[in-house]
Order: sequence, then structure tokens, then C-alpha cells
Amino acid sequence: MNPTFPLTLEFRLSLRTELRVTDAQGQLVAVVKEKLLSIRDEVRVYADEARRVQTHSIRAQGLMAGALDWRARRLIRRADGSEVGALQAQGLRTLWGASYELLGPDGRPEFTIRDDHPWLGVIEGVIGAVPFIGDLIAAGFDYLVNPTYTVTDAAGQPAFRVRKRRSVFSRRFVVEELRPVQPEEAELVTLGLVQLVLRERERG
Repeated sequence: MNPTFPLTLEFRLSLRTELRVTDAQGQLVAVVKEKLLSIRDEVRVYADEARRVQTHSIRAQGLMAGALDWRARRLIRRADGSEVGALQAQGLRTLWGASYELLGPDGRPEFTIRDDHPWLGVIEGVIGAVPFIGDLIAAGFDYLVNPTYTVTDAAGQPAFRVRKRRSVFSRRFVVEELRPVQPEEAELVTLGLVQLVLRERERG
């Protein structure tokens, strides 16, 4: 998996969560489906629209890991079982704003992901807590204010930026490169950021 950036990650209107990933030329990179009725979060990644060719799976590690989202580690594996890496939530920090590490197959941190404006989520939560009227205001807030996330590499340099695009249904993200992408990074980053938007799609 070595797509051309920027990538567009777009949720389809469906009873089940389905995410479509396309590259800069509009070519399909992946179709992502969340498994229903599972104690642990589990995601399957396919190369084709018909979902006949599965390329990867992503699964939260540990019993009830999907419920304890702020602690979960999500392992990314290829269809042959080999490890790509993992997305690790950084404990209680994730309750305030997105805070994750992307780990390589050896378990070492390769990238860090941070919400650029975590206070926006706090404001939205306060607004949404007001019955009825708060829900309407929060819906407008979702449309007008959209979060961004910066991905920094192990050297502390910004490498990617994830932007949530303005939409009535708040379901489209764009991943931009801030420096040249190394071929060995592309697979881990693409799949790790798929998990990021699955977790963060309700924010902002």
C-alpha cells in the first residue's frame, strides 16, 4: 500500500460503518468496514468495492478494549497475519482531545497524533449538554467548526495533517503530507489514520 497523497477518507451513509479511501487521482485505495456486535473493535480493510479481497485487519487488543477506548491499542495486520504496527491511545489524554501514537511492528513509536484544538471539543460538549436547543446549536457547530490533527514523526517534525472537511453530515477527512512520504511509512500511516477518523468522526 503506497498511495499518492493527499488522501480522502469519506464515510458512506449506511446502517453499518463503511469508509472509502481514495488517493490524489481519485483512485480507490481501500474500503473499510467495522465489524458489528463485537466486544472489541474490529475493522476489515478491502482492496475492492465488492469487498472480495481483504488486505488488512485492525483489532483492539484486550478484552473490552473497544469499551475502554482511552486505553486501547489497535493492532494492524496484513491478511497473511504479519504485523504493520498499532495505534495506541495515550490514556486519559484522549478524553481531553485526540492523543495517539502510531507504533511500528517492533512496538516503537513512529508517529504521534495530536488534536490541534482540543478545546473545541470541550465547547461542543458543553453546548450539547443543553437539552433540545443544545443539540441544534451543536449541529451547527459541527458544520462550521471542524478539527484538524497533526502527525509528527519520531524526530518531532510535522509529517501529515488530517483535516475534517465541512459537511452537513461531518463525514469527510483529508490527509495531507507536510513532507515527502517514505514508501515504508505509507502503509502504517494510511491504516493508522483510518483508525483515527473512525474514533474521532463524531468530534467537531
